[in-house]
Amino acid sequence: MLTYCGESVRLEPLIYDLLEYFICHRDRVIGRDELCREIWQQEYVDNNAINRAVSELRRCVSKHKLGVDVIRTHYRKGYSFNLLVELDPRPNPFRWIAKWFHQAVPCKGQ
Repeated sequence: MLTYCGESVRLEPLIYDLLEYFICHRDRVIGRDELCREIWQQEYVDNNAINRAVSELRRCVSKHKLGVDVIRTHYRKGYSFNLLVELDPRPNPFRWIAKWFHQAVPCKGQ
């Protein structure tokens, strides 16, 4: 769930993981190879899948009209996250269960 000024946007698990990774590594450019390893946990992911995930994340954060390019594309290098945010510190046990079953159980809509 992404919340801004009391408005919430529900994110699919992969998009949430991508957002969380960008936030945790916002001090640098993140390459596609790194996203393959860390988010998809594979050596190779089709470029269309990465493009779709980044576009979906951009669509979700652009709903709030923040006036800044939140996810910046660095030509032939990768992406960077350009917004200071806070993560909810409350633990969510279902998130860890979902990560554990990520490879074995397909998500809805896939």
